[in-house]
Order: sequence, then C-alpha cells, then structure tokens
Amino acid sequence: MLQAIRDQLKGWVAVVIFSILIIPFAFWGINYYFEQSGGVVALEVNGEEVTLADFQRAYQDMRQQWQAASGAPLTEETEPLLKQRVTEDLIRVQLLQQAGDKAGLLVGDAEAWEVIRQIPVFNDDNGFNMMRFEVAASQSGLTPAGFMGRIKQDMAVEQLRTALLATDFVTQPEVAGYAGLLHQTRDFSYTVLSSDELKETVTVTDEQIQAYYEQEGRYLEPERVRIAYLVLSAAKVAEEVYLEEGELETWFAENRQNYEVEETRKVRQILVKLPEEPTDELRAQMQAKANELYAQVRAGEDWESIVVNQSGVYENAVEFSEFGFLSKGVMEAEVEQVVFAMDSGAISEPITSPLGFHIMAVDEIQGGAQADLDNLRDEVEQDLRQEKAEQQLYELTDRLSDLTFANPDTLEVAAEELGLAIQTSDYLTRTDPGAGIVSEPGVIAAAFSDEVLLEESNSELIELDNNRYIVLRLLERLSSFKKPLAEVRAEIITRLKFEQARDQTRTQGETLLERLQQGESKDDLALEFALNWNSAQAVTQDDDSVNRAVLRTAFRAGVPDASGPVYEGASMGTGDYAVVIVHTVTPADPDTLEEEQSDAVRAQLLQAQVTAAWEAYNDNLKAAADITVFRELL
Repeated sequence: MLQAIRDQLKGWVAVVIFSILIIPFAFWGINYYFEQSGGVVALEVNGEEVTLADFQRAYQDMRQQWQAASGAPLTEETEPLLKQRVTEDLIRVQLLQQAGDKAGLLVGDAEAWEVIRQIPVFNDDNGFNMMRFEVAASQSGLTPAGFMGRIKQDMAVEQLRTALLATDFVTQPEVAGYAGLLHQTRDFSYTVLSSDELKETVTVTDEQIQAYYEQEGRYLEPERVRIAYLVLSAAKVAEEVYLEEGELETWFAENRQNYEVEETRKVRQILVKLPEEPTDELRAQMQAKANELYAQVRAGEDWESIVVNQSGVYENAVEFSEFGFLSKGVMEAEVEQVVFAMDSGAISEPITSPLGFHIMAVDEIQGGAQADLDNLRDEVEQDLRQEKAEQQLYELTDRLSDLTFANPDTLEVAAEELGLAIQTSDYLTRTDPGAGIVSEPGVIAAAFSDEVLLEESNSELIELDNNRYIVLRLLERLSSFKKPLAEVRAEIITRLKFEQARDQTRTQGETLLERLQQGESKDDLALEFALNWNSAQAVTQDDDSVNRAVLRTAFRAGVPDASGPVYEGASMGTGDYAVVIVHTVTPADPDTLEEEQSDAVRAQLLQAQVTAAWEAYNDNLKAAADITVFRELL
C-alpha cells in the first residue's frame, strides 16, 4: 500500500490522493488528533455521534480561516453559511470513515509512521522529532498509539478512495479529441476601436453629475470608531512575577524530569510478519526466513533491497521500515527491551513478538543526559515565571472583568488597580479592522456591538489566543456620511466620460460587426472608418503576443465553415472595443504533440473524471445514510 501511494505522489495526482487525509487537518487542525471530545451530541451519522465540542472546534477554525481570507468580521448572513459548511464536512468525514470500516480496510504501523513523520508539526531542522510528537500527545492526554490509530483510520479511507478510482481511465480518442481543442491554432484578423479620443469629445452636464452622485450607496464614508482598551496577557504578567530566594532551585528539583533529554534511538527494522493465529509449521517457516535475512544483513546486504527481492509467500510477509528516532513506549515491549540495550551500530538477532520476527538496527542514539540547573537557569526561570503568571492570570482576568463591569463608563479604575496601560486605536471600520490586536477576531465585533456603540459601556472580557485578554470601550464615533460633491466631482466627471466613451465605442463596434456579417469587406470598412486591421497567424490560446482580451474573444468565437469566417466582438476593460474575424481553426494533431503535452492532457481529463466519480460516491453515501443534525444546538 505504501509503495502504491508513493507511486501516485507525482504531479496533480498528489493533490487528489491525500484529499481525505487533509480534511481533518484543514478544518480541525492538528488538534483534531490530540483533543478528546465528549458531552453533548451535535449530529449523528448512521448512529455514530459527533459531539458539540467537535463541531465548535471545527467551526471556530473555519471561522478564523474565513476572517483571515476576507479581512472582514463575520456577519449575520455569513454565520449560518459557515455552520452549514462545517456540518457538511463533518458528515462527509464520518461517512467515509464508516465506509472504510465496513470495507475492512487496514493499514500497517509502518505505513502510519511514514505519514506521521511527514507532518510538519513534528519536524524540526533535523527532520522528524519524536519528542515533539510525544510531548504534544501527552499534553492532550492522547498516547502515540492513539494518534497512530486515528491516522490509520484516515489512511484506510484513502485506501477506499484509491480502490474506487483505480479503474478510472481515459481513452486515447478522448485524449486526442481534447488535445485537438486545447492545442488548436487560429488565424484571425482584429481591430481595436479606441475610446481615448472619444473621451475628449464627451460633454458631461451638471445634471448628469448630480444624478450619478445621488445614486444610492455611492461615495459613502463608512461608520468609524476609535476605541480605548486594556490588554492583560500571561507574557506581561510573567515579566513582573517575583521569585523568592531559593524558589527557582526548589521548583527545578520538583520538575527536573521535564528538562532531562529523553533518550531516543534511530532504528531500522525488517519484520517477518505472522498472521493472528499461525500454525506451528508456519511459525517455524517464518523463523527460518528471519534467520536467513539476518545472515544477509550481517553480510552487509542492503536492507531495503533484501525485502524488495522477496517473492512467493514471503513477498507480502516481509516488511522494511525506517522509524527515525524513537523513545521508549512506542515499540512492542519485546523489541523495545532489546533495542534500548543495544549499542549504536548494532544489529539484533531476530526478536519474537506477537507481530512476528524483528531484525533491528540502531543507527544513532540521542539524549539521555541529566539536566543541570547551571546550564538551564534562563530556561527554567522563564518556565517558572510562565507557570506563576498563568496561575495569577485567572485571578487577574476575573478581577479585570469585575472592575470593568462595576465601572461600565470607564477603564481607568481597572487600569489603576491592575497596573495596566490604557491604549487607543486609530479609526476602525466594520470592514477595515486596521492592524495589531484590534484586528483580531472578536475585537471588531465587540467594538461595533450595541453594548459598546449604543450604550457606551465597557465590553465584556474578550479572550484572544496565547493567554491574552482585552476589554474595550468607545472613545469616538463618526457616523457614516456621504462625501461632499465638490470633493468627488472630478472623479465623477472622469467616470462618466469613460462610460459614455465606452458605450459609443461599443455601438461603433457592433455596427461594424453587423456590416461585416452582411458581407461588406473589412478593407472597405477600414477605409471608411480609418481602421487598422492586425493579422494573427497560427495563434494558440496561451499566445502572449496578442492582447488577452482579443485572444479570449477570438477563441470564444465559433468555427468558420464553407459559408465564410466568423465575426465576434467584445468590450475591453479599458473602454475600447475589439472586433475579431476568425478565418481558420486548425485542431492540433495528437501525433505531433510532445509526450509531456499528451500526458498533461490525459492528466487533466483523468482529474476531472475521478473528481466527478468521487463526488458522486460521496453523494451516494449521504443519500443512503441516516443523518440527524441537532441544529438548535449549533
């Protein structure tokens, strides 16, 4: 399976192959694998429950992504759309996981480790960092095995996808037909009617200016506010934490294990696998094979080549893995006991476990050093300050909330008692939150809330990320207003001249098209209207020697036949108008395409085909499913 995935990880196929694995990361982040969920049920899919905690986590992630992309706060119209999108995504993930389970798809530990090692969160400058992985898991209460189980479940779904789509193919006639269209060339003539000279002749009246100015929604300055705010953060509190004499030494002694570098070992393995209930005869046969392979690796043969060269009954029973640096608690107990007793560079004899017979090599050993306060004093002090700051932060946030609630018309009382500085913002709008802390999700929403804007009270305590909290109040409000006509008059005149010149140019162009279609010669029309006809020969769709708007017009036109050329026209973004005469269309000869071009065409067709097939499969799963969504909770 792993080799099959590797074979497919090329070009556009890489995007398709791991789309299922990406779903949890895209919508829930890495925390999806680490956070435990439970409690209130948000939806059920064929009896499988998705908790409200899972839904809220997915919704918050998507909300942040949307706000980051749009640069605007969430509106009443947007919120239900995002919630519906999250609901559909959660349902799809559940259905695919259930389909994988029903199909009995399984993934081996080695395959799962290969994927885990590629997750960026667990990698540093030296590659995969086992300690990062284990720390993240332990902090959330999930074991490495538990994380691996979830990865294996996603990979099983990917097996399902691969199996379903493996039969999709594109025929050579399809490739030839599409290549003929995609790489066709066209011969055409064109002229561009310029609007520049017309703009100088256009007269704009005061009545037109006034009418344009008075159109609803034009030249409005949005409502703006300036706010004052207090920020409370663990980082700031940590700077002011007081440490008593000897407190650092005492805390280090109690937490020494957190600073000891855990021993890890970079290992390789050849596993001769056993089925769940092997016969004595099969066990002996596999033991003999393991001994044979051990002799080969001791003789210096390449481990991976040894496995690749296996055939017959051993082809799928012998597996090679490179695990990187592993700590204790990850491998099977029988294997771990031997591996952590070996020297660097050593190779073990076959080790028996319930999985089979393991031949292990230790390539490198890291860690195992004892922590020394003299060398770690700065780091330990920072950690102690951070811990004490977080403890104090809960009390301080409660106090900040109480003070700003009890004194709703000022921040000064809270600022003085807690030693915080009152900060002020520049002007903010609902769609332009500015920069810095005031641009973070939740701040703009609070700044324009009824509580702050209409009642002129302090906001509620707003929790940001990284142990930061903010309370704000209105400092100044500027209502929306229409810019004075005198200020925008020149802009309106320029706009009206552009629009009128564009309309006149389009009318001229449409007249030309009509006369060409009636059979008049382009040369006669050139003399009458002082036109300059340009010739484009054997032009492709990506030719950069022709204006893009002209090129799109030429390739949007139909195909000429015996009755004559095809005429097409289009307004351009500049206000000009293009008139195009398509004389001939020459489809590409598939036999003359380079191999890379042909492969690209085939890939595009196959991508469209497998995408449609996968969407249809997902739709069928949903149509046959028993789904209950408790929308009143969402």
